[in-house]
Amino acid sequence: MNLFITLITILILLIILLAAALALDLYMGWKVMRPRIHHSVPKTGSNHFHYFTNGHQLFQDMRQSIERAQSSIHLSFFIFHADEVGNEWLELLKKKAHEGVEVRLLVDTLASFALRKKRSELKAAGVSLAFSAKPTFPYTVYFLNQRNHRKMTIIDGTIGYFGGFNVSRDYIGRKPEMGPWHDNHLKVIGESVADLQHFFLEDWKKATHEDLVHEPVYFPKSEKGPGELTLLATDGKQLDERFAEELARAQSSIIIGSPYFVPSSRLMHVLQDRLNHGIKLTILLPLKKITVSSSRPPTITLSLSSKRGRSCFTFTKAFTIQSSSLSIERDAISERQISTSVVCSGTENYPDSQKIRP
Repeated sequence: MNLFITLITILILLIILLAAALALDLYMGWKVMRPRIHHSVPKTGSNHFHYFTNGHQLFQDMRQSIERAQSSIHLSFFIFHADEVGNEWLELLKKKAHEGVEVRLLVDTLASFALRKKRSELKAAGVSLAFSAKPTFPYTVYFLNQRNHRKMTIIDGTIGYFGGFNVSRDYIGRKPEMGPWHDNHLKVIGESVADLQHFFLEDWKKATHEDLVHEPVYFPKSEKGPGELTLLATDGKQLDERFAEELARAQSSIIIGSPYFVPSSRLMHVLQDRLNHGIKLTILLPLKKITVSSSRPPTITLSLSSKRGRSCFTFTKAFTIQSSSLSIERDAISERQISTSVVCSGTENYPDSQKIRP
């Protein structure tokens, strides 16, 4: 009996020590690395746009653009699965590399870990594969939480794609239990492609130490388009601040679509304030979730937001929303010029930044 109690005591102490070590790693990593994070300045350019919500249509368009590539193909994805869909992409990339086109594929270390099996095959074919956001010592636990969630494609420095679609069969509805997939992705031709290229090459430099950021060959002159687009490469904290600023300016309505709607206390405060001023709030959440507890329980959100009866919640039954979009009706014009509205769309969701990071 005494031996059993001793073993249990030792086990509890080990668990406490492990928890303390993990917490210390996370805190020290945040304390040391947070000041080093570069806050980017929003960049606005004039462009032509094409907006996609269907994976089949997007992938077909992207493949056509890749087929026509002449000099370089740069791809960055959070998830890139070597399934029947991903393998089709890899075969196309190997084909273009064989034609003499520079091909660089950057994927997240954890989310696309299985792609490591393809490294030798891709290297032999002339495709450069790199993994971003690798956990390093010290602060390993901290770095495990610092994922690269971007999904960008830049072709010849003249055509860009970015948004919420990753590369796998899930994103074209081939996973029956999830049903059809609804997401947001934007094709850009114009001045903002250079910004996407810059974001990619900065990430590539961090992952490989190959510095191509200042190579003019990747930044050809582009023609202006009819629409303005402001790009902001950011971590969660800076985005939380930007969303709060935009939401605070809303004058008539706010529409939010996100699968991970767990907003920070700052955003919840702003949303409640806008409701108190008579703003109509609509939040679109998926019925089918990708991860456990991916959204704040609807009853909690509803009780907080509908005190004055000015909110509307719609839950989808046939599709899943992966990326976040935010539409705010007001007089000032910002991210995309559409009448008197500001539309924000990208790869980030609405997590509580205070919970994800210390």
